[in-house]
Amino acid sequence: MRLLPVLLLVACVTDTNLKRDNHAPTVEITAPADGESFRQGGGLVELRGIAADDYDEPQALAVDLTVAGGDPEALGADVDGAFSASIDLDSLEIGEVPLTVRVTDSDGETVDETVTILVGGPLGTPTVTITAPEEGSSYAQGDTIAFSGEASDLTTPADALTFAWTSDIDGALDGAISGGGESALLVYDLSVGTHVVTLTVTDEDGEVGTDDVSVTVEAEIVVAEPGDVVFSEMMVNPEVVEDEVGEWVELYNTSGSPVDIGGYTFRDDDIDSWTLAGPIIVAAHDYVVLCADTDPAVNGGVPCDGYFLRDWNGGGLALANGEDELVLSRPDGVDIDWLHYDDTWYTIAVGLGLDPSQLDGEVNDDPEWWCDQVTITAPMTEPGTPGGVNDPCPSG
Repeated sequence: MRLLPVLLLVACVTDTNLKRDNHAPTVEITAPADGESFRQGGGLVELRGIAADDYDEPQALAVDLTVAGGDPEALGADVDGAFSASIDLDSLEIGEVPLTVRVTDSDGETVDETVTILVGGPLGTPTVTITAPEEGSSYAQGDTIAFSGEASDLTTPADALTFAWTSDIDGALDGAISGGGESALLVYDLSVGTHVVTLTVTDEDGEVGTDDVSVTVEAEIVVAEPGDVVFSEMMVNPEVVEDEVGEWVELYNTSGSPVDIGGYTFRDDDIDSWTLAGPIIVAAHDYVVLCADTDPAVNGGVPCDGYFLRDWNGGGLALANGEDELVLSRPDGVDIDWLHYDDTWYTIAVGLGLDPSQLDGEVNDDPEWWCDQVTITAPMTEPGTPGGVNDPCPSG
């Protein structure tokens, strides 16, 4: 039997329908951290991350950033798959801001990674305004004073601001009603004096803003009783100027309340008399100066609070260079202080002052407690302390 050779042909056929196994790319945002906080005004947020794929080279991947649902921004990756972007904090809304990175490979496979950052407003102290009362307002003791103010802040909601009122004299002022960025306070017991009242507002960041207003509380003006206002200094016989313009008398309020001596009579025991034109307020424990001429350029440089007409003939009052009296009387005729002096008490061209430790309506009748003043308050003036504390006397 004859065997015939058989030719076997083996053909390799490629199946063009076979495909590689596709996988989505990977992405990791390495900065910022999810939930990290930033503030407007703080510059830029640096976003960084890594993208990779099983098939595509990293630089062939499409990397896009979407901020808070806006339009995507193409970033791209380097040969190591690193990508980055700088985000301006001032361009972001306050609150939670999602940052989403999407990576797409050449097969159209995608992957998303999102971090959410917290954006706060810029740091800055609250803006504070006191709206009432007006600067420099004055009130009588016991008056109710209405204070009000408002404030705002770039980062803290109005309802979260903290308000506090204080006086530089009385300290904390309690009882304010505050809310919605406003504060109101009624005060009826401020102490007598000039207060600087401050409204202090604190935001959630601990930053503090302030505003202040000056108000004066005046004690009730009372009717003087004997000894409440006393003679404390006088210029009997000046030389720098004539007696007609250079005589003056100082009075001191020994009481704890202001006294208005307007309408009181300034006189001696004879015919000299002058009714003082008011108001002439003598503050508690303070001085006023009555002058024959109230112009310091004329009277020898003396500051004056009230005027008397110098007249020997009964139309006014003159300080005799010899023996004389000084009397201050209320409009109802009650004498508040009476003083009798003579030419042994004083020195020509020198103020005669009561020792400052003896400001009393009875003690000032004694010449032992009066002495020449040595202080010169201005150039080319005669010794004296009109309106101020007297020089002490040697007997004091």
